[in-house]
Amino acid sequence: MKELIRLIRDSNYLVALTGAGMSTESGLPDFRSQGGLWCGKDPNEIATPQAIGTDDFFEFYQMRIEDLLKFHPNIGHHVLAELEKEGILKAVLTQNIDGFHQQAGNRKVIEIHGHMRYLVCSRCGKEYPAVSYREGTYYCTDEHCKAPLRPPIVLFGEPLDSVAWPSAIQEVERADTVVVLGTSLQVYPFAGLVEIAHETGSKVMIINKSSTPLDYLAELVIHESIGKVLSEVEKSVLGSDRFQQLKERAGTAQKG
Repeated sequence: MKELIRLIRDSNYLVALTGAGMSTESGLPDFRSQGGLWCGKDPNEIATPQAIGTDDFFEFYQMRIEDLLKFHPNIGHHVLAELEKEGILKAVLTQNIDGFHQQAGNRKVIEIHGHMRYLVCSRCGKEYPAVSYREGTYYCTDEHCKAPLRPPIVLFGEPLDSVAWPSAIQEVERADTVVVLGTSLQVYPFAGLVEIAHETGSKVMIINKSSTPLDYLAELVIHESIGKVLSEVEKSVLGSDRFQQLKERAGTAQKG
């Protein structure tokens, strides 16, 4: 912990890479673990462009949207937001589509795999509220379109966003310190950002409950809860009083 705090304090341009582990600490299920979202399902039959408009697609993403309405940012999200406010953290690059970083207060967030804040028509691009599925609206209401609605996320087989991905690479190349939080680093091209960070001379820190294939590139690896680790960072960097206020705010959001 002392080494982690020292590296963060000494950083000039700190960037965070976040994955599903950030969200599971809020209560959201992950994808690949026992009992995860893909348990008993084939993602190639649900989360592909070809599946858009099928009952399985609508049911799966309606469930995901319902989950996002139930849960809230956790203490880890709030700590990252405070570090950004203090000018320590420069950007968050995330695989997650839940929007919890923005809800916690982070302003510079690059959502590499998209988001689920609203739905879009798969043909004309018209935007609809995220709760449209719940209300029984699955197709574009424009009489000249009528195409199925979908969340603006990156499905299997689709390219990454032409703005988000280059921006993410640029942030990693600018960074002198990169902290990786809650990702197995098995999904490319996102995992490749760690390799870019290493190649450009950044100090890499990985905080994840289990080991990753890229641990060997890190100066520091911590197998522990993200919330626990970031709480210690917050107390050391910004002080116990501010951390207590932050903890109370996060707890109120979780109860809500």
